[in-house]
Amino acid sequence: MSNNEKAAILGIKGDTIDVIEASLWRGLTEARKSQERHDQLTEQIGGAHSELEEAQRRAGQADQVLGDLVHLAGLACVADLEPMLAHLEKRDAVRVQIDELRKTLSGLARGQGVDDFVSKVRAEIVDSLGERKSVAAHLQLEMETGLSRIRETVFRLTNEKQKLETAGDAAGDFRQRAESCAATLRQDADRYLRLCLATHLLKDQIEQFRKENQGPLLQKSGEIFQAITRGAFGGLGADFSADDVPILVGVRPDQSKVPVEGLSDGSRDQLYLALRLAALDRYLEVHEPMPLILDDLLITFDDDRAQAILPQLAALAQRTQIFLFTHHEHLVELCRRTLGEGQFHIHRLTTTHANRRNE
Repeated sequence: MSNNEKAAILGIKGDTIDVIEASLWRGLTEARKSQERHDQLTEQIGGAHSELEEAQRRAGQADQVLGDLVHLAGLACVADLEPMLAHLEKRDAVRVQIDELRKTLSGLARGQGVDDFVSKVRAEIVDSLGERKSVAAHLQLEMETGLSRIRETVFRLTNEKQKLETAGDAAGDFRQRAESCAATLRQDADRYLRLCLATHLLKDQIEQFRKENQGPLLQKSGEIFQAITRGAFGGLGADFSADDVPILVGVRPDQSKVPVEGLSDGSRDQLYLALRLAALDRYLEVHEPMPLILDDLLITFDDDRAQAILPQLAALAQRTQIFLFTHHEHLVELCRRTLGEGQFHIHRLTTTHANRRNE
């Protein structure tokens, strides 16, 4: 027993039981760890032996395959196999290069077989290639120029095609509008024919009426016009405009003619009144009496002209009834002085009647 062991045994007597127990637990823990490590190493050694056996088996298979390859290649030993593999790798690289070159030649051949293209190239005469290249370059330039012109033509034709398509759409629209206009024209033509026939018939009736009544009516209206203008006009007459259209004119005592548009407003009103009175006079010759209603007829006339008109109305009143409305009291006095008290009757309207009339 060593001195350290002796000291430990002697020291036990002086330590407590707790210290000994702790020491034993530490020893037990270290022993367990050592056992676990031992088990792990034992397991790893078993796995390594398995792997070694598998590797040895595969190595044996590889040696067998290698021997078979050497036999198939007709080689004497394995050492001769490495140069042969290097040669095969070089062969594969050459084949790849050949494939790339064939692809390039296929593009140059423009659809022709590569072998045929190579044969034709080999059959070419090298000495004439320079001259042929120059000719081909000139031909290429001409073809490029022609191609440029063709492209311009295609572009121009494309634009014209687009214009024609647009024009076609517009033509369709115009055709539809034309058909609509044609339908409208057919309707308007029917209406135009009816209106032309009606106009022709009306013109014939007017012309017939004019032939039958123009002379007597023009003479009567001229006499009335002469009377109510106090002789400023000798009567009325017919004339023709610059368009050869018949027109009515006032005739001065000196036989000068004044068209309607040349008359003053008062003379024009008197002319229209003369025409109406003459027309009514002729109407009464063949028809039943028809009352004549006049509203503020003399409002634009002076007293002299009004005095000239009142006798014409009094003469016509012998054949039909005439109502003359007025707001001017002095016209009543004018009627008394011109016609006399017994030649007319005054009816004064009350305020209620006047309001109703204004409504």
